Parts: sequence; structure tokens; C-alpha cells
Amino acid sequence: MDLRRVIACLRPVGLVVLTALIQCGCATPALDSARHNFYAGQFDKANETLDSAKVPDNNKVLFNMERGTVRLFAGRYETSARDYIAASDELDRLETYSVSKGTASWVVNDTVQSFRGTPYERTLLHAFTAKDHLAMANWDNAAVEARRIIKSLDPAVRGDYPEDAYSRYMAGFCLEMIDDDSNARIQYQRASSLLSGIKVDEDTGHILPAPESAAGTNNTGAVASPIVADDKRWPHELVCFVLLGHSARGSDVWQQNWTPGQPMYAEIHRNGQYLGRSYNLADTVELAYTTDQIEAVRKMIKTVGRVVVKEAIASSLEANDNELLGELVRFVLIGLLERPDIRRWETLPRWLQVARVPCPPDLTNYDVVLKTFNGVTIRTLHVENPITRRRNTFVSFCRDIVPASGSVSIPPRNGKEPRPGALQSAVTDPE
Repeated sequence: MDLRRVIACLRPVGLVVLTALIQCGCATPALDSARHNFYAGQFDKANETLDSAKVPDNNKVLFNMERGTVRLFAGRYETSARDYIAASDELDRLETYSVSKGTASWVVNDTVQSFRGTPYERTLLHAFTAKDHLAMANWDNAAVEARRIIKSLDPAVRGDYPEDAYSRYMAGFCLEMIDDDSNARIQYQRASSLLSGIKVDEDTGHILPAPESAAGTNNTGAVASPIVADDKRWPHELVCFVLLGHSARGSDVWQQNWTPGQPMYAEIHRNGQYLGRSYNLADTVELAYTTDQIEAVRKMIKTVGRVVVKEAIASSLEANDNELLGELVRFVLIGLLERPDIRRWETLPRWLQVARVPCPPDLTNYDVVLKTFNGVTIRTLHVENPITRRRNTFVSFCRDIVPASGSVSIPPRNGKEPRPGALQSAVTDPE
């Protein structure tokens, strides 16, 4: 067989295959390494890995999502917000469908297309950007993200994909912080309608055990706490967004009888005094599972169609007396490249919770006691950062990852180093 003829026949397919292999191969090692370092508390190392990585065009959104999350929990709120906003801007640009990549996805696989995330990931992108703005006391910017959350949850945008109460609550809270009480109330109502066992008071944003579960258990599976929030405003309050666990990995495979199970929760303490507890508003693993079930039929149809196209290419070559070349193309396109797109935003937490509790007027730190669903203590986190303040409301968030030594770049307050395992603070003066 003439070698030049073989190369000429392979060139159109080879260019597509080579591009796919380059794009798929560059992203995974850097992301895997950064994710490993992130969950080990090595935030700076994870950030450096993503900073130095060459980002393929089709993974810009995913890289910015992951790096934004790394920087968020490293306390680099401004650069984290920039990453998230860059991801959002790229998603807007991708609304114009790429014909070339769409065609290539029928010859190679869906990984050649630009990562756009699932609807719940695109919504949470705005919810996490809002956390950056809240940590910097940029209330108006947080409200901008609240409106983007609301837009992303519109049925015309979201389709039949699931929405989550946590994003609704975040939208309501950000609007509450700029005194847009009527729209905040609507979001709290929507959040409450998505929950079972607990409810959100539309006027105060307090999270209350539902009447039928107040004396027993709630949707977290934990026994209702001895101190129950009410529907009256407190003189001072802490709103803490508690982020726990590990989101679904792209390689996760669901069993038919999969169920989400019971989440952890957190108790909030100040100087040994119990202030209240967190309530689970969303489970990203459950959101991923539900989304995958919705997409399963569509993906199956496209996969079958793609295999038919690839088989047609190979058969066409064989029909032109290129049997060896046809077998080679069949092996490469079907044997090597026929694989699912398993890209996912993996630095997301699993359980998205909120603790809204009364607190002292001079709050500068608090303890988060992490517990299993049945009340067994796992460990305690001491939180000093971020804590911002809007009038009588303190705002904070925490995650159950203890930063390794040297991984948090926030300067110490008052020249004092934090105690081991503590997160440093930056308390903003109230208006």
C-alpha cells in the first residue's frame, strides 16, 4: 500500500483525532493534581498548579470554576471573583454554537466541545461568586449575582433540570442585604417550597423546623435542636453558609437504587455557648444524579448515532479497497475515542447548608462543630474569616477542609498568628 495515499486518507480524521487527544490530555493531569491538593488543604499549591497549566480552549470555563473555588477558600476573594466572572463571561460567549466543534463531536466525542457545565453548576457559579462579594462586603455586587441566579433558575433557561433551595436562599439573602425585601421574600418562599421537614420564614430568612418535624427529626435526619429559631428578628444575627463534603466526581457511576443518604450538619458555638445549627438546603451529588438521569436518553441517542457515523467512515474506506485503513480508523474512532464526557466541577462541596442564628454584637469568631446526621461529633473548626457585617447581620461561610500550614494567604489580624487549624479573620465595620 502506498504510504502517501494512507497519510492523505488519514489526514482529515487525524487532525480531528489529534486535536481531541491534545485537548483531552492537557486538562486532566493539572485538574486532578489541583483537586487533590485542594482537598488536602494545600490551597496555594492547587492555585499554582492551575496557574501554570496550559488551558485548552474547550476547558476555559471548567478551569476558571475550579481555580475560583481554590482561591475562594484560600481567602483570595477578589481574584476568585474574577475567575468566576471570567467563567460566566465565557459561558455567555458559548451561547453561539460552534459548528466546527459540534461536527467534530460526531466524529470524536463530546469532550472536543467546550465545557459549559450542567444547569445546576451554572447556577452555583453565581451563588459562589456572590460569596466572594459577601466576604468583601460588596453588597451591591452580591445582589447582581442574586439576579443572575434568579435568571438561571427561570424555567425558560433551566428547562426540566432541577433547581436547588440553596441558590434560591442565597439570592434572597443577597437581595435582603440591599434592602430589596419584596424580592428577597419571593426567593425565600421559593426556597421553602423546595424543602421538606424545614421551612424558610419569608420575612426574616430564619430556617425553621416544619411544624410536623419540630419535635422529632427534620430533612437532615438529625434530631431537632433544643434551641429552635423563631419568626422574630434578633438584635444581632450570624448567617453562616456551611459547605460540607465532596461533590460528585466525573467518574462516578450511579446504581439504579442509589439514594442520597443523610448529610452531616454543623452546630455553631461562641465561647462555649450554643447558638444554633445548620440546615441542609441542597446536595450537589443528588443534583448531579438527577441531571444525569435526565440527560441519559439524550446522550445514549447521540452515542449510538456517533458510532453509526464512525462505522460508516470505516466501511467507506473498506469499500474503496482500504480494508486495513478502515480497520485502523474503526479502532481509533470507536475503540480509542468513543468515551463519555465526564467533566464536572469537582471542587464543589456536597452539602450546601445555612445556619442563621442569634449572636453577640461583638462577634469576631465562632466555632463550627461538625456532626454526623445522628449527632456524633466529628471535629470542630474555629472560624475567624471571613466575617463581614451589614448593620446587625454578620455574614460568614466555612468549609470542612482545614488549610494546611501556609496555605492561607490572608494577613493575620492585629499582628497575631492564628492558632493551628484556625481560619484568619477580616471583620468589616458595619455601615
